[in-house]
Amino acid sequence: MKLRGRFTLTLALAALVPISVAAVVTRQVIASSAREEYRDLRKSAEQAAVAIVERHLLQVDEVVKSLSRDNHPYVAGMLRDHINNKLTEKINIVREQALPWKDGLSLDVLTIVDDTRPTNVVLVAAHLRSANNEQDTANIRKRALETKGSPYFTMEEVQHSLEAKRAAGSKDTTTVLVAEAARLSVDGPYSFGVLAGRKFDADLLSSVVREGRVDIRVVDDKGKVLVGPKGKNWNELAVDPPSVIPLPGIGGTTFATVEIAVSDGDLASVLRKLTWTSAGLALATFGAVVLIGLLVARRTARDLESLVEGSLAAARGDLDHRVPVRSKDEVGAVASAFNFMMEDLRTSKERLVIAERIAAWQEIARRLAHEIKNPLTPIQMAMDTLRKTWRKKHPSFDEILEESTTTVLQEADRLKHIVTEFSDFARMPKPEFQRVDLNEVIRSALTLYQGAAPIKTTLGTVPQLDADKNQLNQVVLNLVENARDAIGKRSDGRISVSTKLGDAGDRALLTVEDNGPGVPTELKDKVFAPYFTTKHARGGTGLGLAIVHRIVSDHGGRIVIGDNPGGGAKFVIELPLRNGAALLVSRI
Repeated sequence: MKLRGRFTLTLALAALVPISVAAVVTRQVIASSAREEYRDLRKSAEQAAVAIVERHLLQVDEVVKSLSRDNHPYVAGMLRDHINNKLTEKINIVREQALPWKDGLSLDVLTIVDDTRPTNVVLVAAHLRSANNEQDTANIRKRALETKGSPYFTMEEVQHSLEAKRAAGSKDTTTVLVAEAARLSVDGPYSFGVLAGRKFDADLLSSVVREGRVDIRVVDDKGKVLVGPKGKNWNELAVDPPSVIPLPGIGGTTFATVEIAVSDGDLASVLRKLTWTSAGLALATFGAVVLIGLLVARRTARDLESLVEGSLAAARGDLDHRVPVRSKDEVGAVASAFNFMMEDLRTSKERLVIAERIAAWQEIARRLAHEIKNPLTPIQMAMDTLRKTWRKKHPSFDEILEESTTTVLQEADRLKHIVTEFSDFARMPKPEFQRVDLNEVIRSALTLYQGAAPIKTTLGTVPQLDADKNQLNQVVLNLVENARDAIGKRSDGRISVSTKLGDAGDRALLTVEDNGPGVPTELKDKVFAPYFTTKHARGGTGLGLAIVHRIVSDHGGRIVIGDNPGGGAKFVIELPLRNGAALLVSRI
């Protein structure tokens, strides 16, 4: 490790250690405090719920005891009317008074039965007026004797108020959880059974609820929710099992249970965030210290780094890059010499490019002149023959005229084709880059050769790349067509097209192989030159591989021609995955 790196690392570790220790201690303190607060919240919620249940039972017990006293004006008054045989004529008045009595005592259930009769006829059912005059199905005497007057919980059907009835639609009654008690009021041979109760609903338990922290509900022994939220996933609210408070039923059994779920405030998530925050703070501090260390240490090496950067720029071919000269010492002298070298290289490259361009156009002009000269010779010969036969008034002049004009027209078409090919090549547009799937382009292009050529495809996993889809399609078609001409009509002829991701991970490789005669070594440097062809007899123009080379170059790639190990030619193309990304080192 360099001195600059050791200095920076030591400084960073010196800052990181105390921050890490402080983060661990802070996390432990916060975790301990949060757990203590969670335990207190759970305990207070349990105590509050127990107090609500006990208070509710006590209030019901006191109301029922009061109603069953022998001096109570309402129930005791009915007993006196019964003794005086006036109850029947006053029963409607008593029933009208029952509703105000129920509401005044904050009761939701109030039933009084004539316990003197064997059938226990319901005299008053303030909460369910349809039960008046019905036989007591609840058997209040039995409940009073079984519970000894102690309050209990059960489900009761109650009449809707007018407002509640509107909210519930056409439904007149509903079944609710109530705490109630049953007692007997006795005067001599006459006795009345009194049953009264109050709803145990969500409003009563709302004081225990803490939004997002504490929730409460009542469930029966089958898990059915009687009071409280029904849609929540109770198991996800709290990490610990809910606190359970039993609600007594008739006969000392547990009718239902109050469940209290207390969230720990997602302590695990809080601690996880705290850990990540501490880690982030430590890393940020580490990064800041590293940055400071780099700035301090870099002051002595920045000129050398500029030289390294300039060397890399030269390797990429960026000859316009210049290294800043910040001093007049030896390092400054090296920087000046480097800039002079880059300027000289740029000038030499420009001269070389101009020379190569002139040479290329000279070669193109020579080949074009050769291609044009070939059809001019038969045109000239045809016209000379035509003139001579016309002067001699040859009897076969008409036949010779037809042959000569046919020759002239054919060669003129050939000249037109050559000029069109040259014009198309000269006007080839720049690629329009977009995200392209190379494998999909190959599949689309090869559909034209189904059944026409023995092509084997091996397409690897290649990410999308920046390219001109139409131009890539032209590259594939030209290479495959070239391979098909190479194998000719051989019975064992084969063409292979394959793709894969380059070893550097920054390029895609496209390979087209055939088992034809291959390309002679002395011609490998010429096959990509415009108008160079070995297929004159078959009408080749020599532009196919030149077009391929130009398209690949315009895409920032490379194309190499080699020999197939099994005999034949092998064309390998490198294409960058991103437009503008330089392929510094060839992988082929």
